[in-house]
Amino acid sequence: MLVVTRQQIETVVKGIYTAFETLDAKKLDENFSHTETLTAFGTDEDEFFYGWNKYKSVHEVQFKAVKSFQFKSTDMRIFEHDNTAWFSDRVHWKIETKAGEKVDTKVRITGVLVNEQGRWRIVQWHVSQGVPRLHEY
Repeated sequence: MLVVTRQQIETVVKGIYTAFETLDAKKLDENFSHTETLTAFGTDEDEFFYGWNKYKSVHEVQFKAVKSFQFKSTDMRIFEHDNTAWFSDRVHWKIETKAGEKVDTKVRITGVLVNEQGRWRIVQWHVSQGVPRLHEY
């Protein structure tokens, strides 16, 4: 029976946040599954990636264009079962590009991790922005 601790999963997720903040592609490489079944969705409607090679190539380009990322976790929740864990987080997210464009918003990040040969890695990653409600429920 694999023992999972919240701290192990939080370390992986916050390691990804740090990888973005330091523009460290190697740290991303350490925390994402290198399989073709990796699934990742970004905030842009055209940002959906299947497979590690595709996701990695996007970040190589993105890291060249971005001056800085900032992630402030505000509500991380972690759950686990056997060799699978999942999380959700609400994040205050800031981005500045080298061209001077700036984003300062709140996003929601969710992900699924699997233990691959003793190391927790992301197999599904999703970043989204809320949209205003069209009507009251």
